[in-house]
Amino acid sequence: MDKSAPKSTSRETQTIIGQRMRELRKAKGLTLKQLAAATGLSIGYLSQLERQDADPSIRALNVIGKALGVGINWFFPDSQDAQNLEADFVVRADRRRALRFDSGLRDELLSPSLSGQLELVLTTFEPGASSGAELYSHKGEEAGFVVEGQLEVTIEDQVFLLGPGDTIQFTSDQPHRYRNPGPSPTRLIWAVTPPHY
Repeated sequence: MDKSAPKSTSRETQTIIGQRMRELRKAKGLTLKQLAAATGLSIGYLSQLERQDADPSIRALNVIGKALGVGINWFFPDSQDAQNLEADFVVRADRRRALRFDSGLRDELLSPSLSGQLELVLTTFEPGASSGAELYSHKGEEAGFVVEGQLEVTIEDQVFLLGPGDTIQFTSDQPHRYRNPGPSPTRLIWAVTPPHY
C-alpha cells in the first residue's frame, strides 16, 4: 500500500484550491488585505492558502466564497481533474463551474481558469432578470453575443435592445447594466478582459 498517495491527492486539491482562490480574488480586483477584512481571516492565512502552504478548513472556504460571491464548490477540483490532461485547455459542457444569483441570472464559466487575459462566460437571464437597478462599471472591456432571447443593455444614457445573433462591445469603465425584457430566457456569451468574474 502506497502511503504517499493520500498526501499527493491532498496536495493536488490544495494546489487547485489555492490557484482558484487567487485567480478569483484577482479577477474581482481585491487585495489580500481587503479579502481579510471581508472574511475576518488573517492576511497571512489567506496568503498561505493561495501559496498552498496551509490546508483550508470548510469554514474558511465558506467565508472566502461568500466574500468572493461563489459557493464552496467553486474551489474544489472536479473528481476527474487530477487525471485530466485537457483541463488546462478545455471546459466540457457538463463540467462548467456555475453561479446562480437571486436576481434570476446564471453564469457558467466557459474559460478553464481566470488566470489569463480573457474570460468567457455563458449567462442565462430568466424573464425580467437584470444585473441590478443601478448602473455599474469596472476595469476592462467586454463583448456579448446573444444566442437566444432579448437583452436590453444600458450604457450611460443609451439603451440598446439586442436579439439573437446581435453583438455588443464596450469598455467596462462606462456605467452599464443589463436586463431581459422578454417573456422567455435570454442566453448570451460574454468575452471579458481582464477576467472580472
